[in-house]
Amino acid sequence: MSTLTIELLDGRSVERLEGIASLVAEDPTGQFGLLPGHEALITALQPGLLRCRFVDGRWRYLACSGGALVCRHDLVQLVSARFVSAEHDDQLTAQLEQLLQREQGARSADQQARDELERALIKRLREWSETHHP
Repeated sequence: MSTLTIELLDGRSVERLEGIASLVAEDPTGQFGLLPGHEALITALQPGLLRCRFVDGRWRYLACSGGALVCRHDLVQLVSARFVSAEHDDQLTAQLEQLLQREQGARSADQQARDELERALIKRLREWSETHHP
C-alpha cells in the first residue's frame, strides 16, 4: 500500500511523519485533501489547522502560521514559520494557548526594554542639551 510522507519544515527543525494515508489542508481556494499518488502540487497554505490520518487509523493534528505545501512523488513538504503538532485536537488547543502566552510574555518584555531604552535616550538628550546649549 502506498503512503504519504510528510516533512514539517519550520526553519529550526524538520519533523518527518511517515505512513500517512491522507492529509487535509487549506489554501486560498479552500480546504483540500491529498492521498498517495496525488499529482504534483505547490500551493500557499492558509494559517490554520491541518490533519493527517495514518494508515493504522491514528490522526495527527497540526496548526501552522501559513506557508507553502509542496507535494511530489508521495512526499509532502509543509514549510511554515511555526508548527504545533499533537495527536488529539484538545492537546493542540492547549499547546496553542501555551504558545500564545509565551509570545505575549515575550512581547511584553520587548515593550519594557523599548520603554527603558526610550527613557534612557530622552535622559541623555536632555543632559546633552543642557551641556551644549546653556
